[in-house]
Amino acid sequence: MGETQWILSVGAILIAFKCLLIPAYTSTDFEVHRNWMAVTWNRPMKEWYTESTSEWTLDYPPFFAYFELALAYAAKFLGFDECLEISNTPKMSRKILIFQRFSVILTDFFYLAVCALYSFRSPRLVERIPKKLRRNGREACFVLLATLQALLICDSIHFQYNSMLTAFFILSMYFVDSGRMLMVRMRTSGCVDAISLAIALLSPFIFSLFPFFHIDGIEGLQNIATRLFPVSRGLTHAFWAPNFWALYNFTDLCLYRVLSLLKIGKFEAPTYTSGLVQEYTHSVLPNVTPIGTLCLVVVSSVIVLTGLIIRWRRDSRQVDFSLFAVFSALSFFYFGYHVHEKAIILITVPMTIFAIKDPKYHRHLVHLSCVASFSLFPLLFTPFEILLKYAICLAYFLLQLTFLKRYTRMSLAEMLPWRYVASWILLGAVEIYNTFLHKWLLSDRLPFAPLMVISVLTAIELTGFFGSLIWHCFADGIIEITWQKATCRLREQLIRDVTYSVQTVDDVEDVQIVAGIDTSASTQNPDMVYVSVSFWKYPSLEHMATVSDTRILRLPYIPQYLAVREAEVMADFVKKVISDRPDLRPDVILCDGFGQFHSRDCGMACHVGALTGIPSIGIAKNLALHDVYETVGIDKKATVDKFVDSCREVYKSNKAVAGYIPFDIVEPVKLNILRMGGSMSGVFVSAGYGIDLDLATTISSRMLLNNTTCEPIRAADLESRRLVREYFDGNDKNE
Repeated sequence: MGETQWILSVGAILIAFKCLLIPAYTSTDFEVHRNWMAVTWNRPMKEWYTESTSEWTLDYPPFFAYFELALAYAAKFLGFDECLEISNTPKMSRKILIFQRFSVILTDFFYLAVCALYSFRSPRLVERIPKKLRRNGREACFVLLATLQALLICDSIHFQYNSMLTAFFILSMYFVDSGRMLMVRMRTSGCVDAISLAIALLSPFIFSLFPFFHIDGIEGLQNIATRLFPVSRGLTHAFWAPNFWALYNFTDLCLYRVLSLLKIGKFEAPTYTSGLVQEYTHSVLPNVTPIGTLCLVVVSSVIVLTGLIIRWRRDSRQVDFSLFAVFSALSFFYFGYHVHEKAIILITVPMTIFAIKDPKYHRHLVHLSCVASFSLFPLLFTPFEILLKYAICLAYFLLQLTFLKRYTRMSLAEMLPWRYVASWILLGAVEIYNTFLHKWLLSDRLPFAPLMVISVLTAIELTGFFGSLIWHCFADGIIEITWQKATCRLREQLIRDVTYSVQTVDDVEDVQIVAGIDTSASTQNPDMVYVSVSFWKYPSLEHMATVSDTRILRLPYIPQYLAVREAEVMADFVKKVISDRPDLRPDVILCDGFGQFHSRDCGMACHVGALTGIPSIGIAKNLALHDVYETVGIDKKATVDKFVDSCREVYKSNKAVAGYIPFDIVEPVKLNILRMGGSMSGVFVSAGYGIDLDLATTISSRMLLNNTTCEPIRAADLESRRLVREYFDGNDKNE
């Protein structure tokens, strides 16, 4: 389908579904927004933020109040006068329901249009995506933003106007991606720039607040500030949002219970488990003030954003504005005062965009979306809506996996680590207990307990998400390199000590199947690779099968530590193939690279063999002299040069030479040089793991065809390159 077909199809399905949701459950927010329409219609502007006939007083910024006034004009024009009555009790009728539901649907058209604009026109969305995946990436971005489950639950059922506000957010990201910013950089004579920047920053405040200041002076601004910052509502909402303060409350509660049980000190019973919106104090831990939370938000934001700026200065391609938006939203959500669970939308939207731009973060996106779903489930608790919310979130989860897989061609196992799945199962069990079992088992006792558990578990998962994102975004410098080198050296020591179990091969008669493995990366995004494994019968050299799949290389490239980046990916793929096809289990794996002939006696082949438990051989087509010097020691440089010259003389003689040339400069010998027929180049064989060099050389010599071509590795290499050309880097007429 083309762009227009995608927009029309998805839009039509969504709008039709939202129309079906018109009779669904509405929360108190439905009456809140009706009352705000009535207030802005019936009261002069200076009374908007003082009117208190209803308990649902206007507490959104002035621009949203203007939006409510626009809705009030529409209601009056269309004859929905019932919507405009100020009342101290909620008002509901069929006409009110229809008008307000359709007011949300109307804003959804704006949201869909902005999603389409960003997804199909943003120049930076697919900047680092392989050419042939760019169209799929744009379509995935549009579908996942347009069908965001959090917006469906919060707007189309629970009732709010988040989609309209989110649309402005996405629109601003589009302008940033397009480079349409007021200030690109500050010039040396920055007076004009500074004035322009000040005007841009102050204009929204001036246009929104000046009418109130003009009518009611400073008092009008004070009334707005009092409503916008209602500190009397308490640190957390009635249902705790999954952030730091949920964990803080839970810790305080646990300490109170333990200390009371041990009769240590006297503490007041906590009131934050009442499920009410109110100001409260903590029993054991220090009380938290709004200023305290603001300080934490500012400090965390400054630290994270400073790190992003430093990284951006080092390599601007590694940092995108969407990542700034994710961390900014995370800081406010995680440490903010009286945060609502619905605010998680501010994180999921930019994270969706960022994950499309950088596929390494698909796991993070899927996990965040699931955590968001579980954190929003308590908003809907009536019988019909219970099944509806589960259906919506499950459908979005499957839709997310489908489009991300279609986009990157990654396997589901790659996107669903077992730890994430385990956490979802635990959260699902608690959710089922809360919805179907708690009241049946305990009647009206401890009504807040299961909700608290959901809040705490989702807060733990969001904390893990926050920490993981920080680690992956900032630790790829000195910290990550140092950590990965240390981890690699530890594994190599275990490999040298033969700690890993392996089914060793002692004789050539034990070998029936040989596999060759290789990877090829996209030129547009080197983190996206195809891994191919080619299986051959031995010694007949009959090709059995070649299996390939997409993988994401999540770790950085470190010189002399290639195994850090690729070994686990290759080993995991081999194990998956063997699990799916036990009949293909090889007796030996041939790797493109070196084995024990390495500066640390542990090359790529050693890692792959140890991690798979299958004997491995390293076969390289080239031998860089600087690698040889590093392996044998620079003091033997002259000896190495003499040996290399003698090998070259043999090759130049163009005489058929049987057998191999041992690299016997160092003992024990760890490298043999094969020369088949009259070829002018050699193949360098070193034992990997679970096999000795002589046997490795015998097997390798049998697998060499066309003079110096190792057929299993060659087949894997050709297949992975073909797939990269076909699915990644070939020309795409649609892009």
